[in-house]
Parts: sequence; structure tokens; C-alpha cells
Amino acid sequence: MARKFKAFFGLLVLFVVVCSAIMALNLATGSPGEGLLAKIYIPLAFISQAFAFSLLLAVVLLPFLLLPLPFVISLYAILAGTTWLLLAVDAWVFSVYRFHINAFFIKMLFVDRAGMGVGNGILLVGFVAWFAFMGFTYWLATKALVILSRLRTGLIFSFLAVLLVIGQGIHAWGYAHNMGAIVSLTHTVPWYTPLTATTKLKQLGWFNEALVEDNLVLKEGKVSGFNYPAEPIQCVAENTPNIVIVSVESLRFDRYTPEIMPNITEIGRESLYFSNHLSTGTVTDRGVFGLIYSLSPVFFNSAMGAGKQPALIESTQQLGYQHWVLANQDIEVNKLDTLLFNGIEPLQSQGKGAVYEGDANLIKQFKKQLEANPEGQPFFSFLLFNGSHFPYWTPPNYPSPFLPAEQLRISKVKDDTEPKPYLNQYSNSIHYLDTLVGELKATLQANNQWENTIVVITGDHGEEFKDQNEPYWGHGSNFTQYQTQVPLVIHWPGKQQEVNYRTSHEDIAATLVTEALSCDVAFESISTGESLFSDAQRVNIVASYVNQAIIVDDSVNELLPGFVKSYSLKSVDDKVETPVSAIKGVQKIYQYFR
Repeated sequence: MARKFKAFFGLLVLFVVVCSAIMALNLATGSPGEGLLAKIYIPLAFISQAFAFSLLLAVVLLPFLLLPLPFVISLYAILAGTTWLLLAVDAWVFSVYRFHINAFFIKMLFVDRAGMGVGNGILLVGFVAWFAFMGFTYWLATKALVILSRLRTGLIFSFLAVLLVIGQGIHAWGYAHNMGAIVSLTHTVPWYTPLTATTKLKQLGWFNEALVEDNLVLKEGKVSGFNYPAEPIQCVAENTPNIVIVSVESLRFDRYTPEIMPNITEIGRESLYFSNHLSTGTVTDRGVFGLIYSLSPVFFNSAMGAGKQPALIESTQQLGYQHWVLANQDIEVNKLDTLLFNGIEPLQSQGKGAVYEGDANLIKQFKKQLEANPEGQPFFSFLLFNGSHFPYWTPPNYPSPFLPAEQLRISKVKDDTEPKPYLNQYSNSIHYLDTLVGELKATLQANNQWENTIVVITGDHGEEFKDQNEPYWGHGSNFTQYQTQVPLVIHWPGKQQEVNYRTSHEDIAATLVTEALSCDVAFESISTGESLFSDAQRVNIVASYVNQAIIVDDSVNELLPGFVKSYSLKSVDDKVETPVSAIKGVQKIYQYFR
């Protein structure tokens, strides 16, 4: 039995080595990262993922060790050979499309195989290659065991586990310290979810502020494979309206009523209101990323490591704008400060005191900056309100219009929990934030800036209150309209329209750059979306922390491990067919910025 275990670990070591080598082919899409730490991390990332795959293989093979060794090797050849072929095909897919094989890709092979360029000949070649891989794996395993039998394979396998820990530790360190050469590698490793531990590093006293500052210096070409913007942006000071972007936490589409949002709906009636608007995320960082970058969230990790600036920020800096970043959330922990506003110090991030006090302080800070701003100096400001995040905050003794009302504790809800009091408190919190937006408008008017300011008002994502048959609460759990669809109101002097076709967060910033600032750059060079004023069909990818969904019209295609869950935008219980245009739209998105 000892001989079998030695062979068992030998086979696992061989599996890790070959898997790592095949996955490393993805590095052909870019250059190795800068710095010694990044160069150490690159092989460890592939080894870590290969080791994770080997653990799954070990679980399957272990019960069969009671059988003769040739049978174990045959089973290994089937499983390992299939895995190696899949990784090889994935490397080819990644080189062409810049995304890895997933359940949606597999599903679309059956929906529109011809449209993807996969004919019967390619399928036949694939089957032949599959058998060839299994045969090669059996031959390689038998030859390798002769050599590995002389080594302490169990010790080698344990050493690979140590390398996994080291690799994950390097990523956690690099992520916390904005090391783009490390973070940007994530998307090249198939199905990879590395460790992050920024808060823990701070608690342990291992966080290096000086290193963060050094890594914040913009470096062109720091990360390959993300050619953003695709062409230089040239702006001249002909059109310099002030720009204010207001993001309201968890603001879902059906809260846009005069009773809940009297000030914002009044602005919408006088200006631009987009009634069919999707966020790019069901969580804050993905939603705000799309809002400021005008990109699909599939580029979130690439942008995180690139050390660049969103086109909107680069354009306003070229034009000499003042920049006031006011966030009532800790945007440093999730890296939104450096991801979106690299080189700009937030004036407020996670205000002191109660959440509702921090929201009110955003307006006080904005007033202070506006009154001190030199006359004629254009400004850009981003305000991130937080009071409408659960448990949903309003000041004490606030005259709440919706009763009964109760703050929500997500951990306390059950299948039979009545949502009304929590939905009412959610509406009350939005009503309170609406008063602050009213103050923002009044401040701009009092300083004679309202007619020279574009004000964008939207949400980072939606919020759900058991609106469907399944008891979903909060956000980040599915991709129906309750969590993805948000209001969009834009006060744009000289424009007034209600727009009912589909729009997205991907559309906003690039429209401001090209149409409001009149910068000389092609729209598709800075955005994966469309102009807000174009009714072209959109294929949108919306992301949560753990997965994504492809949304076309009212079809949601949620990518889950091993399969695609397709349902209507209105309900997870309404099954729909995936449009054949979906895969072409996804391919187009991934072709940007190569």
C-alpha cells in the first residue's frame, strides 16, 4: 500500500506540473510583471491553481487506491488527460477572446455553434485530441512514475502546498499595497480567486503606507493586456461645465416616485430621466466602477492593476478641473479610491459619527469647497451616500412618511418575514437622502452654478425585499431588476427628455467626455457601452462579488459553477431562452482594449 501512496502522490505532482505549464500559456497575452516580487508570484499563481485542481483529483482517485495500480493509472489518464485538454482549449479561447471557458460559453456552443465558428470538423478534431490526450497522459504517467519512484513524492506534494500558501500571501500583500503587476495577473489564471486581506494586514500592523504611495504613481504600460484608453484623449477648454456625480447606495428603480424622491423626480421632470437603466454591478465596487470608468466589470481586475485613470478623470484633469471626492463609505478598503481617483485625495471617506451624519456632512463639505472655489474654476465632484444601505438610516425624530418602519438586520430575516416595515424604512432612508440632494441643488443655485453644472444622480445597485417567490433580501444574490436596475436622472442644461430604451452605467462617463466636454477621442476607445443618446441594443455584463450575469433585453444569464441559470429580468422564476446575439455581444466586450 505504501508503494501505491508513493505512486499516488507522484501522479498528483505530475498533474500539478503539467497543469501549471499549460495555464502559463496565457502569459503570451501580456508581459511579465515588473519587480522581483511579481516575477516570483507569476509561477506561484499557476502552481497554486494547479494544486487546487490536484486536490479535487485526489478526492476522486483516493477511493480507488484499493484497486490494482494499472487501473488507477488508467483512471488518472482519463481525468488528468481531460483536464489538460480543457486547459489547453481554454488557453486558446483566452488568447482569442480574453475570457476563460465558462458555463455560458459551453451553453452557447449548443445555441449558436456555427456563429461561434465551431463547425463539425472542429468537433471531430476535438474528439480525436481528447483520446490523444488521454493516451499521452497514460504513457507520460507510466514513464514519470519510474523517475518519481526514486523521490519522496509525498514531501514534494507537501512542498507544493507550501508554495500555494506563499503565492496567496504574496497576492494578499500586493493587493493591499496596490501592486498592479501582481493584481493584474489574476485574469490570466483560469477560474482563479486569490486571497485578499487588506483589513487583516492593517490590524496586524503589516500595512506599509509608504509602499502604497509609491505604487500610486501613474506608470504608463505598467500592465499589458489592458490598452486603455485605446487612443490618447485630447481635450481643449471649449466646453467646461461643472460635473457632479451622485451615487445613492442600493437605490432601486421603483423608488423613483414623487412620494419617495420629491426633489430628484422634480429634477428628472425638468431634465433627463432614463427609465430602463442597469448598473454594472449588484454590489458597490462593481457598480461604481462602471459608473466612473464607463467599462464593463469584466475589466475590474485589469483596471485595478493598471495604475491608470478613468477617461473622465483624465479629461477633467487635462482641463484644469478641481476634484472633490466625497464618500460616506470607506472606499480605501475596497480600493475604489485608487482605482477610480488615482492621484486625488478624497475629502471625505467614511465620515465620523452615525451614517446619517456622514451623509449630511457630504453636503457641508461640498458647500465649503464650492464657496472657496475660485470664480470660473470648473469642478468635478463625486458624492457617495450610504444611508440607504441596510439597516437603512434616518436621523432621530426624522418625520418618516412611510410607516410602520423598522431597520433591517439581514441575519434575522426568515422565509416568512414580512417585508413591509423594512421596505418602508428603506424608503424613508431614500426620502432623507433626497432632501440632501435637494440641498445640493439649492447650493448650486445659490452660487449661480446650477445652469453650468451637469448633475448625474443614480444608484450603485438595487435592493431586494422578498419581491419574488424565492426569499431574496438585500443585494448581490441575483440579477433581476430589483438588484440591477436603478434610476438615472441627469440635469444637463439645455436637455430635457424621458428615455425608455436600455442604458447602462457603461454609457455615462464616456458620454460626458465626448459630448459634454467635447474631448477628441472615439467613444469606443474609452467605453464598452454606447452613448446615452443611442438606442442601440446592449449586451451587458453585470457582476457581483462572486459571479456575473449576461443581460440582453429581458434575458438574464447568470453564470454559476458548471451551468448557466437563465431567467427573466423581472423574476428568477420566469425561464427564458438565451438570445443568439448574447455570445457575439460578450465577444465584443472582451475584444476591447487588447
